[in-house]
Amino acid sequence: AREPMEATLSLRITRYIREHLAERDLSAARIAAAHGISVRHLYAVLSRSGISLGDHVRARRLAECRRELAGPHGRSRTIAATGRRWGFVDATHFSKVFKRAYGISPRDWRDLHHPR
Repeated sequence: AREPMEATLSLRITRYIREHLAERDLSAARIAAAHGISVRHLYAVLSRSGISLGDHVRARRLAECRRELAGPHGRSRTIAATGRRWGFVDATHFSKVFKRAYGISPRDWRDLHHPR
């Protein structure tokens, strides 16, 4: 009975992360509290599902930034503002992480989809 409960807990946690992704105060402590578990248990559940919390949150946030920059309103806000919207407080850090993940800078990605 424990395995199905762990699996649904993992799904609920990842859904919670997705729903609160843009919130800067999204943290392990907050996620654990929302599910009535300890931070240690949170990490254990995610680990058994093959998920690293930090990597998962960063990858999801980057994917949303990438989608938004390429979307129809990609030029309506600055790259820094797009990064901040998805939880990246520092614009330089955001650009470095984006480029490391996708092999292209956020500006070049946006320009690729919205030529001047």
